[in-house]
Amino acid sequence: MMRLLSVMAMSFVVACAAAPAQQSIAVQATAPISAPAIEKIDKAKPSEDEMQARRANFAEAMLDVAERQKVFADEPLRFSLSGAFTQGGLVFGATEPGATVRLDGDDVMVDKDGRFVVGFGRDSALTSLFVVTLPDGVVERHSINITDREFPVQRIDGLDQSKVSGFTEEQLEKIAVDSAKKKAARANTQRLADWASGFAWPVTGRISGVFGSQRILNGEPKRPHSGVDVAAITGTPVRAPAPGVVTLAESDMYFEGGLILLDHGHWLESAFLHLSQIDVKPGQRVEKGEIIGRVGATGRVTGPHLHWSMKWAGRLVDPQLTAGEMEKTDNSSGD
Repeated sequence: MMRLLSVMAMSFVVACAAAPAQQSIAVQATAPISAPAIEKIDKAKPSEDEMQARRANFAEAMLDVAERQKVFADEPLRFSLSGAFTQGGLVFGATEPGATVRLDGDDVMVDKDGRFVVGFGRDSALTSLFVVTLPDGVVERHSINITDREFPVQRIDGLDQSKVSGFTEEQLEKIAVDSAKKKAARANTQRLADWASGFAWPVTGRISGVFGSQRILNGEPKRPHSGVDVAAITGTPVRAPAPGVVTLAESDMYFEGGLILLDHGHWLESAFLHLSQIDVKPGQRVEKGEIIGRVGATGRVTGPHLHWSMKWAGRLVDPQLTAGEMEKTDNSSGD
């Protein structure tokens, strides 16, 4: 019987893998179909009656699989998705007010107008499942495919080695204090969907570093790059790419130097690093295009630039995918 269950499980996996992506259907929530009863069997050859029972159970299981596949059969009827369906991408959704949304089993914040946003990390799985429960109890399920990306390797030499490795006790204490500040700033988010206005580049110039690249700093492999770097002259104004509330504004973080965290709502956050000047305070609301600081070369850098990173619910996403093509300017520095 255990072998039968293995065959059934394998058949279900194969059947689900073959189901077409980016499809769904609205279904009424019902009780799950009961699984066949499990009986203890001997190692002796099964009788003809037992074989027939096994074939019947297998046929029933395959009907169950067919029913489950129906949830992927059509496009969603009562919610929509748009954005970058790729690793590091943000996807924006809209459904009916009062609906609830889950992504791969986790709750997603939905505003009073039915809008929501989700993000997929650098190493995200290549499929995800949305489950939307409408106010009238109807459930829609929709599977999406996430495009796999390849990321370059970037070597950066000439950094202050004290910002790379071999930290002293005093430096480790500073790093721990800074980490606690960032954790506290990220403990909450606003329900207002400030991200719905869209995003613009906070500064323009030559892109000197891209999201997701494998970093080798002073010859030492480090974590992948968390955002996008834009080379610009020290003092260049940095503008809010979208509305939000400032949750952190610190001028002397160990790695980041001048750092601003801006909450766009629904756990979507922008971080601006290496600033030479900070023009906002925690708790302050800023509008899209408002100056929040100035480009600098503070923290772990080799020259002046803005590092802009974004997180959704703790997952790093690619700001460049969200902001789109950058206008040409002459703000570039040599970094």
